[in-house]
Amino acid sequence: MEIDLTRLRHIAAIHRLRSFSRAAEELNITQPALSRSVATFEQRCGFTIFDRGRNGVVPTTVGEAVVQEIERILRSVHDLKHNLRLHRDGEVGRIAFGIGPLAASLILPALSRKLLRETPDLRIVASTQPTELLLQQLLGDEIEMIFANSWKLDSAPDVVVSSIGSIRLAIVVRADHPLAVLGKVCIADLQAYPTASPVELAIDGLAGSSGGFVCDNYHILRETVLGTDCTWLAAPSLLTDDLEAGRLRQLELTDLRPLHNELSLIRRRSRTISPVAQVVIDSVRQICNSDRE
Repeated sequence: MEIDLTRLRHIAAIHRLRSFSRAAEELNITQPALSRSVATFEQRCGFTIFDRGRNGVVPTTVGEAVVQEIERILRSVHDLKHNLRLHRDGEVGRIAFGIGPLAASLILPALSRKLLRETPDLRIVASTQPTELLLQQLLGDEIEMIFANSWKLDSAPDVVVSSIGSIRLAIVVRADHPLAVLGKVCIADLQAYPTASPVELAIDGLAGSSGGFVCDNYHILRETVLGTDCTWLAAPSLLTDDLEAGRLRQLELTDLRPLHNELSLIRRRSRTISPVAQVVIDSVRQICNSDRE
């Protein structure tokens, strides 16, 4: 027997209101049409669902049991529709993505806060590894996409690389660092001090000549810079609290053009972006855009 959800809703409304006329009005159909709908259901089942008498409409014994099943089915359908909408809008589900160490240091704290505030039912799995290892995970379908600098992936097969934005960078030091009191400095002034960075710096003059500390953990880098003479190429947008409180200072370099970390979205060429992934992509793009404002 084929189950018609419309007829199930008709029966549930009659049971709840104990009236064919009131149920018909609520359902916005005529009473004869409602009566025919229930009669057809009863004929197919082979038994009566409702008795009509002086006391109004009452379910039969078997009808009461059937109505309870109908209400359970309708609740499940309602829940399914609700969950489908949430999945469509990317509000629930699981997303696994990769993010390069530098990109993780620059945007992952802000990204996780934004996603968990706006989509608290979303399960986020972020893998922070060198881009070469993330590529293996992407091609193995362990992650859905990568946010990273794409300069090592220009010739990678079966991937699509697109720009998603950039994060403004600056040299940051602790507030009482010797360079902090100089006002304007130049690149040569940095050479006497060690550097702190999530990756090996490849920018001429910023790597320093007196050592350094490479670590892909944002919080460890922060603590290191606060307690040493390290200079830190970081995103001021992630250090707003420390900069406003005077714990860290942003250096103004006279001979260094404004720096930005260009961020790319890397994904499989043959894969469709899921709704949940699109929410993450839009959030990353919004963070990058807000950093340029």
